[in-house]
Amino acid sequence: MKNIFILLVLFLSISTICAQQKKTKKAIIKPAVSNTASTQKKRIETIKIKGNLYDVYWVYEKKLMSEQTPQDTLIWYDFTFKNTKGSAYYKESQKYATIKGKIAREGFYKIKNDTLVITVNYYDPYHGGRLIDYYVPDKKGYLREVKSEMKGIDTDTVSDRYIKTERMKAP
Repeated sequence: MKNIFILLVLFLSISTICAQQKKTKKAIIKPAVSNTASTQKKRIETIKIKGNLYDVYWVYEKKLMSEQTPQDTLIWYDFTFKNTKGSAYYKESQKYATIKGKIAREGFYKIKNDTLVITVNYYDPYHGGRLIDYYVPDKKGYLREVKSEMKGIDTDTVSDRYIKTERMKAP
């Protein structure tokens, strides 16, 4: 009986030593797919606002808005710090978007007295509008919105390439 107990203790100690020495495979965690995988960037220029340099990119988005079809286009502006990937702008400003082949959004930007002015014209069946946002850099260089304006657009005056406001029939 004593021999069986000694053999059992010896067997358990050897098996625990062997189990500790086995090399286990480490689990490799792959990073999640980022949003940049579905986009293409094209650098268009470098701008200077209050001594800060920014690169301006056109971002061609492959993941479209809900109303868009795969034949449509979505391009937006990305303002990043010079020679870095870090964005200095937290809001998406669309440059160009189509819905069913007609222009739905059209935007542009300009520098005016150390202020970045971003204008986006919206065209849809319910209303047309122009959104004008004004941005200045803060102490760290991030672009901060200081003013926002909204104006109406008469879509009857634009060409047929744009989405026009539908007329309601009076009852």
